[in-house]
Amino acid sequence: MIKDMMNPELYRSMQLAAIADYPNEACGLLVNKQGKKYELVLCRNVADDPVNFFVMDVDDQIAAEMQGEVVGVWHSHTDGTNKASEADVAGCESSELPWYIINVTKNFNPDVDSDYIISDVNVIVPCGIETPLEGRTYAFGVFDCWTLCRDYLKREFGVNMDLCAHLHVPNWWDGDKDILSDNFESQGLVKMPHGTEPKKGDLFFMKIGAKMPDHCAVYVGDNLILHHQTNRLSSKAIYGGMYRKCTVHHLRHRDLL
Repeated sequence: MIKDMMNPELYRSMQLAAIADYPNEACGLLVNKQGKKYELVLCRNVADDPVNFFVMDVDDQIAAEMQGEVVGVWHSHTDGTNKASEADVAGCESSELPWYIINVTKNFNPDVDSDYIISDVNVIVPCGIETPLEGRTYAFGVFDCWTLCRDYLKREFGVNMDLCAHLHVPNWWDGDKDILSDNFESQGLVKMPHGTEPKKGDLFFMKIGAKMPDHCAVYVGDNLILHHQTNRLSSKAIYGGMYRKCTVHHLRHRDLL
């Protein structure tokens, strides 16, 4: 099926989209609209650092899903290679879809009659690779505090929580909606009474630098939390001091009650 999806028209649309957004990464979804007619539906890249990362606009994703079955994720790299990054591999595993990657490089060779040099398409597929929970580089929407908590509960307890697109709107903590607090019930999380002794697998929502909860961590026992702060490696920390003081909600998944 993956091989059948690629055709000259689809490849051409990837090339044009990559060039149009250069030097930023372009992104979109491959959609089977009808009769195995696969099309690239572009999404806005709303990442804080769009030159090196991509985060698809949530409304654009929803609009693409309404056009047909989403069968793949596409994005471009710039001035590098089409080789999948660590974040790409993790994102592919999380999405459970094949990822298509193309690279576009600015051409400075006068002997080549083209403004850009474009690679072929590199396709990666989910294969069950598990990224270590500690030492992850930060990539919003792929490696962040929510995905770390989600991955921990799945690996340690077989508990499944959604990626929850609402939590992947860049700088959501600067808005007017308390996205963490508004969505935890839909993920099967139950708020524990104040003073409840934490158990392994409990989540803490914290208000560290915003007007609403902007960080989450998972309790791993022995008075330690596992968390992933912005632009830092994921790590364990003692649950005390600032982290305990900043905790707004103590949560436990209903399957672990």
